Amino acid sequence: MFRNGKVVLLLLLAVVLVGCNQKVEGLTDEGFVAAREAFEANAKKTNEAAGDIHFYKPTTMEVDKQSTSQTIVLTKRNDSFYLTVNPNEKKNSRVYYDLLMTDEPENLVGAQTFAKDEVFGFVAVIQKSEKLVELIASVGGVKVETVTDEKNIDSHLGKMMQIARSVQQDEK
Repeated sequence: MFRNGKVVLLLLLAVVLVGCNQKVEGLTDEGFVAAREAFEANAKKTNEAAGDIHFYKPTTMEVDKQSTSQTIVLTKRNDSFYLTVNPNEKKNSRVYYDLLMTDEPENLVGAQTFAKDEVFGFVAVIQKSEKLVELIASVGGVKVETVTDEKNIDSHLGKMMQIARSVQQDEK
């Protein structure tokens, strides 16, 4: 009898773990769809500037006062989004994607690439802990990252791609 209880407990635990993983994967798939739509749409019109970087800032986000010319910090409730721009990379650059894939994080839930009109982009979801994920949206030398609750995957990835896709820099 005790042995059957162990088997039932192990099966129950396996079902719970698989169910949780499917939840994250489902949210990731929805987030990838939102990111693809944002990537393929025309870039949002810029409505914010930090130094010589102009970008679209969703109305639900605020620019943090601690932003620098290298990293712009956007906040939405308890989440911080880090917008990094490498001025040496063009819109078709794969540098951030190649770095991510070279490191191949063992907790990579998924990644998807996009290409349109000589522009390269990607999104990635990395499991950080039981409920937290790192989200990355990138277009060329522009990258937007955050660590957030996994329930935000589908809502955040589309907005992050809109921001990354919109970035324009003044030529020096």
